[in-house]
This record gives sequence, structure tokens and C-alpha cells, in this order.
Amino acid sequence: MHRDEPEKKSPKPRRPERGGSGPLGPARTASDRPVQIAGEVRRALQSELSRGLNDPRVQGMVSITEVVLSPDLSVARVRVSVMPDGRASLTLSGLRAGAGFLRRRVMDETRISRVPRLEFELDDRIKRQAALDEAIRGAGVADEAEAADKSAGEKISENPRDEG
Repeated sequence: MHRDEPEKKSPKPRRPERGGSGPLGPARTASDRPVQIAGEVRRALQSELSRGLNDPRVQGMVSITEVVLSPDLSVARVRVSVMPDGRASLTLSGLRAGAGFLRRRVMDETRISRVPRLEFELDDRIKRQAALDEAIRGAGVADEAEAADKSAGEKISENPRDEG
């Protein structure tokens, strides 16, 4: 080597990246924990609701459609669907009143060290989707009837000898 030539450095050995694959499969990412906690909360709450609560306001079929955690994992927004529709607001107020009890039940049934505060809200997405499906089906029936009327009119005009 000459003094004028810059000395070539050997590349640094690379550290294995975090989040890479390990001997037991792919490593967990930072976003796995909220999803896991939300799933555990949902499972425990649905189990408790299926057993029934002693609150007379909570009646009908109550389904947990989604559990969304805040970024700091301190609050869980629990979206519920209630059937029949007429019981929804009363059932929601009963769930909100029993949030502390339900939180303790989740704490007992899971291994979550800090169970988030539960906030219940009504989820009407299923009802809106059903209404949309019904509207689409209704439009489809109208289109079929219109097509049948049109084809019947064409058959009549094709046979002029049959008239009269």
C-alpha cells in the first residue's frame, strides 16, 4: 500500500436486527401487546356476559363486537351490539354502571397485570350493514321485476299475428 491511497476499512459486523426470526418463529413486534390484551379483555367480558349479570337493565342478546385500547393501554373502549334494538340504551347504561365489577372479573379471569378501565359504547355497524344489505336486495328485486316486465313487453311485440 502506498501512503497516498486511503486505507480500506473492513465493514462493521452487523448486529442481528430486533424483531427478526428466532428459533421459535417470528419475534413479536411492538404492536402485538395491545392486540393480545384487547383479545383477552374481549374473551373475558363475553364469558361474563354470557353467564349473565344481576342488573335488570342488561337484557337481550349482548355481543361484544370490538375492543379498542388506548395507546397507553389504560382505557379499553368496548363496543357492544344489543338485540333487540329497544333495549340498547338501557343495557348500555347497565353495562356502564357495572364497569368496575366487570373490570374486576376480567382481572380475575386473565393474567393481565393492569386491566384497562372499561368504557362501553353502542356499536350500530351491524344494524347499518343489515339495512344496507336490505336496500341492495330491494333494489335487486326492483331491477328483476323491471327486467321481467321489459322482456314480457318484447315477447308481445315480436308476434304481431297473435294480436286481434
